[in-house]
Order: sequence, then C-alpha cells, then structure tokens
Amino acid sequence: MSDARNLRSVTELLSRLISCPSVNPNNQPFSGPPFGEERMARLLSDQLAGWGAEVSVREVLPGRFNFISRFKGKKPHPSLMLEAHSDTVGVTDMSIPPFEPHIAGGRMYGRGACDDKGPMAAMLLALRTVLDEDGGFPSDVCFVATCNEELGASGARCLMAEGLRADAALVAEPTNLEIVDAHKGVVRWRIRTRGVAAHSSAPESGVNAISAMALLIERINGPLAGSLAKKRHPRLGSPTVCVSTIRGGTQVNVVPAQCEIEVDRRLLPDKTPEQATTDLVRELEDLKRSSAGFEYSLEEIDQYPPLEEDPKGPIASAVAAACAKVLGRAAFAAAPWGANSGVFKSAGIPCVLFGPGSIRQAHTREEFVELEQVAQAVAVYAEVIRRFGRSSGA
Repeated sequence: MSDARNLRSVTELLSRLISCPSVNPNNQPFSGPPFGEERMARLLSDQLAGWGAEVSVREVLPGRFNFISRFKGKKPHPSLMLEAHSDTVGVTDMSIPPFEPHIAGGRMYGRGACDDKGPMAAMLLALRTVLDEDGGFPSDVCFVATCNEELGASGARCLMAEGLRADAALVAEPTNLEIVDAHKGVVRWRIRTRGVAAHSSAPESGVNAISAMALLIERINGPLAGSLAKKRHPRLGSPTVCVSTIRGGTQVNVVPAQCEIEVDRRLLPDKTPEQATTDLVRELEDLKRSSAGFEYSLEEIDQYPPLEEDPKGPIASAVAAACAKVLGRAAFAAAPWGANSGVFKSAGIPCVLFGPGSIRQAHTREEFVELEQVAQAVAVYAEVIRRFGRSSGA
C-alpha cells in the first residue's frame, strides 16, 4: 500500500494534468481549447524546468507540440528515454465532466485519467522521487511527452527524425502494471473506387463505384481475412483486417461516381506496414485486371510498427526486477493494440511498455484510473531509473 503523502502527490499532479485539456483534433483544423497539446507542453515545461531539466517545446504540426526534457546523470550511459503521450481522444458522449477531475472509490475520473495522464503523472513523480531521494540520476534520462499518438504517432516519428536516441525506452501506457514486451502493429488505408455518374433509371450508362467497392470488400472480408486467420503468433494471436467506415454516392437517383472505405489492418511482428501495403496493392491490381471498369486510389492514413522485445534484454530485465521488488511480482504480457513503442523500436531503441490503469478504461464515457495503481507505478518507474542507470545497458 502507498502512504497518504504519495497518494496526495499523485492526486494533485494528476488533477492538474486532467484539468489541462489536450484533445486530439482528429486531423481537423482547430483553434483553442480543448484541442491540441500546446497547453500540456507548456505546463510540463514549467514543471520540469523547475526541477533542473533542460527543456524544449517543439511544434510538430500546426498547434501540435512535443515536449522534451533532459536530465544529466552521473554518467551519460546507459541513457533512458521515458515517454508518455500528451493527446487524448475526444469527449463526445462522455457521461462525466471531462476536464473536472473527481475522486470516487479510490479512482480518479476524467478524460485522459487512464490514457495517458495517469501513467504520465506516475513517470513525472518517479523523476521527482529519484531527484529528492538520490540527489540526481545514475545516468542520463530524457522524459518526452509526444503529440498525436492516438492518430498516427507523428510526435514520436518527429523525435526519431530529429535524431533523439537513447540506449532504451520505457513507454507509459495503461498496461495494468504488466510489462508489455510485444504488441501488434497497425496500418490504416483510405481506398476510393471511381465510377461514372448517370441517371439511376439507366444504370447501364454509368459505372457504379459502390458496386466496384463491394467487390473489394468481399475480397477483404473473404480471401484476405481468411488467409490472415491461418497465421498465428504464440502470444499475439492472428493478424486481422477490418473495413471500418464506408461512404458513397450523392443521392438515390444518381449512379454513384465515387465510394470510399477506411481499412484497419493489424500486424504481427513478422510484417511491416510497408509489406502489408504491398499485399493490399497486389489484391487491388488483381481486381483491376479481372473486373472491367474497376478503378481505385489508395492512401495510407497512419501506421504503427509492431513490437517484439527480448524479455531478457536490459530494459525488460530492469522493469521486471523493479516490479518484483515493488509489487512482489513481474508479469509479462502481449497487446493487440499499437503504440509509439513500435516507432522507437524501428529506430533501433529497445523498448517495453508499462503503466497503471487498464486499457479497458481508455477512451470510455467514464474514464478512470485507480489511484493506488498510479502510486505503485511511481515506485516501479523510480526503481527502473535507478536499476537501468546502474546497469551496463548493453
């Protein structure tokens, strides 16, 4: 159990983070609250600069900001990157005030309480704990808060493109205090079929884009989904594909000239997003050859590479040892969802995920996190910083 002082610190900081709206605008133009991550980046900048960190705030997309902080350790290596994302999903249909945190039954409620401000608060308080108790860090530590994790990971990609590197990364996500060392990847596409408009009384004089799309959907849900179901990862299960949205036509008496779908494809670690796109193009080109009048365009919406980390590697071992010491157990898990961790791993940074809260509470109408779990995560993160910093890191 955590003492009252620790729970009070958790409550105060997490309340501040939830009260600072940072809603992902879903790639739409916006101005002002509650959208964008700039206010969160400024809040973090003020907080960590006061703790002695070198801080910077960088605009990745219009109104979308990354926050980067660096703490010098007693030695530069092994360096550790701690990452939490600033953005939350939207608040439509929430049944509680999204930015007015409240506590009931040991839980804090509000948008982002679970994903990802509870884990972020735990990371921040772990940094403060090590500073207060140890007077500094055994090796260099970088804490980053990324933008746009929910819809494309552009914040994480920007960090990697700018050359930020560390000997390992620990990603804060709601993992229910389990160590996630493997997760699926994601690639999403927007596909349009093109036809020729005509009066619906003479459909033969036009080309029906919806009918063309139906051929593609049949192929996606049939042969493609069937072939994926035959593949299996011992921990992650099978890759999947899902047609998630559809739009087409203009009115009932016009042969539709265009139809559009969005497709979500989940990947196992043996497949990159680029390879999955190549597989889809092969299906589209086959349809174009075999179906007269089939015309299409393909656009990638976003992607998250999969993750599979060595559970005996330095960062996984450090987290496992920290969990064993603090929680009395160290449980590894695999996840069907994607995160920024795949981006970091693809850039050559060993990475695992860990944090308080359950993914089942993320994005919900009454999002909450157990405050006791956040306090436990503070202790685990602090122990990871110490253990990894004192290890060889290689």
